[in-house]
Amino acid sequence: MTAVILINWNGAADTIDCLESLNRAEGEFFVVVADNGSTDDSLERIREYASGLSIKVHVIDLERNWGFAAGNNRAVSYASAFNPDSYMLLNNDTVVEPDFLKRIQSYRREHPGTRILGPVICYWYDRDKIWSCGGQLVFGSRKAFFRDRSRRELNLTRPVSVSFMSGCALFADASLLDSHGKLLTERFFFGEEDYEFAHRMKVQGEEMVILPDSVIYHKVGSSAKKMSARAKLGRDYVYYLSRFIVVRSYYNRLSSALVRLLSRRRCRRYFMEDGLDGKSAARLVRRLMYDARHKDGVDYDYFRELVIEGTFFDRF
Repeated sequence: MTAVILINWNGAADTIDCLESLNRAEGEFFVVVADNGSTDDSLERIREYASGLSIKVHVIDLERNWGFAAGNNRAVSYASAFNPDSYMLLNNDTVVEPDFLKRIQSYRREHPGTRILGPVICYWYDRDKIWSCGGQLVFGSRKAFFRDRSRRELNLTRPVSVSFMSGCALFADASLLDSHGKLLTERFFFGEEDYEFAHRMKVQGEEMVILPDSVIYHKVGSSAKKMSARAKLGRDYVYYLSRFIVVRSYYNRLSSALVRLLSRRRCRRYFMEDGLDGKSAARLVRRLMYDARHKDGVDYDYFRELVIEGTFFDRF
């Protein structure tokens, strides 16, 4: 039995769309929807909708916004009371094919040595185009497989071995929970927890597989389009800071320093694209490199200052 985990934050419409598709899904599973402190009427709307479904849906109130990783971990903790043998982390802004989970479960039974699996994730607005098919960890980064390629033209027929997969849709055996019953690191309020997970699983020698006949669709970019220029700047800063912190955790000191050095020009370019002039972008890169050497995570307060309020950038 698989526990399918959805995290909701002010996104009832998307969550309901996802639940509607899960209601047609095959396989043995139940669903936990964890509301991450929504400030609208999401909780009530989701509870009302879930009560009329044929699948079992537990809707829980986390009472505050814990972020992506911690919210998922709390939902996993709740689900663990029902003794699932696996967990399927699923973004609430996805819609699934009816057989997506059944195919994953079947492969897992036939290949007991593979404890981490995922579907091919296509764009919701272009269902033939691949958004994520996993990828490979490379020096200081990751290389995506088949991004923006046509699934029909690729005609993938065999499982794809990967060393990284998106947290948007991640199937993990229950035996992979750590000693505290958690699946994801809580060092990051939002972003790069899947990158850290990939490194941790690589150290443990775990295999990861994407199944091309298991397919879901992701409403990519719906929230990014609503972001202000300053919020995009904060998002990029958080992305690179979190990436550098993970690298520092798993690379030796020299390699970690080299990754930061090789990334400076790219970071400056992104910051200028987000609206900073050259000198301000260079100052921000220097601050990023300082944070990358000294910070061990990005908590809610720092995330709020960077992305939500943007006050961090008043000095640049």
